[in-house]
Amino acid sequence: MSKARKKLVDAAGRLFAERGYVRVGINEIIAAAGIAKATFYQHFPSKELLCAEWLGQERQRRESEYRRILEDPRTVGERLEAFYDQLLESLERDGYRCCPFAATAAATDAGSLLRRVVEDARKAERDFWRTLAAQHESSKKDAKHLGDAWMLLAAGAVVEARSLRSPWPVKKARRAALALGGLE
Repeated sequence: MSKARKKLVDAAGRLFAERGYVRVGINEIIAAAGIAKATFYQHFPSKELLCAEWLGQERQRRESEYRRILEDPRTVGERLEAFYDQLLESLERDGYRCCPFAATAAATDAGSLLRRVVEDARKAERDFWRTLAAQHESSKKDAKHLGDAWMLLAAGAVVEARSLRSPWPVKKARRAALALGGLE
């Protein structure tokens, strides 16, 4: 990735994370990146494609973390605990900023490029949770249900923690996830 492209994605990512896709304009991104307008358009024909690039990088980062968790030799319960500990640390470090995927989905129309990017990322997240549950449950059906429940608990905890700027939803979700799996 070229230096200018990286500056654009980094600047846009910071701005989108702080205020959301809709509230950030191209000129503001250009100024924050410290590049010329022509350079922006050389790399991204639209703000939508820039946002898709940012979301794609975020998805890659998350999927790398999912792989690390799935390959971890610890028990599923220990990995769940570690996941929630890391989630809480990340939320606190980032000032409880909104989830890039949720914020972008809320600001885009069904069928749009960005909505498809979000839906693909959510599918990958659901697959992660189901795979983790399959490492604990012997029944494929039970693993699917448990994985979906774990995903919804984590997602709900993140939304509430960010809304309230408080760690308690993540702590309660952690406890509930362990209980649901019979891992406490």
